[in-house]
Formats: sequence, C-alpha cells, structure tokens
Amino acid sequence: MEPLLPTLRNRKRYIAVEIISDAPVQRNAFIGAVSQTGCAVLGDVGFAGCGISVLGFENNIGIVKCKHDSVSETIGALAFISAIDNQRVIVRTIGVSGTVKGAETKFLRNVV
Repeated sequence: MEPLLPTLRNRKRYIAVEIISDAPVQRNAFIGAVSQTGCAVLGDVGFAGCGISVLGFENNIGIVKCKHDSVSETIGALAFISAIDNQRVIVRTIGVSGTVKGAETKFLRNVV
C-alpha cells in the first residue's frame, strides 16, 4: 500500500500547554484527563474527529497534537480540565504551532 500524498494528509497543529498546580502532575494522569474531559465536552465522535493526542509531557509542561481545523475545540476542551488525580489544576495554553520543533523553540524554552 502506497503512502498518502502530502495534499491528502491531515494537517496537524501542536498546542503547547502548561499545568498550574500545587504538586507535579504525572504524564499518564494528564493523558487520562485529556481523553476523559475531551469525550465529555466534545462527545466521542467529536473527540475522535479532532485527533487529539498528547505527544510530550514532563514537569507540568507538554505538547498536545490536534487537526488544523479543530484547534479552538481542542483548546476549549483543555480549558475544561479542572482536576487531575483529585488535585485542582489550571491548564494554560501557551501557544499553537505547525511543527513540534516550532512549539518547543517558540513557547516551551521560555517557560522552563
């Protein structure tokens, strides 16, 4: 099976996020909160249509991937996360980029 042409592939956006909390948040707990809240806010079909996934997460800073036409829905779903592992958190969106490298250099190096 041949790979898809670049014009037929889904374009992606990478959202740099920061978790504001009293204690550090584990990666698996953040992934669970993203999927649980995303399904609750967007519905199962909407969540699958957005293509939301967590690429990297450590020290309460991470990158969330989504499709290019669902950035606002993804940011909205991330804003609804209010608790992870029974501790109150705030998910702050730092910025949106078209590449992982761009998200790291523009947004994440200034936070750390």
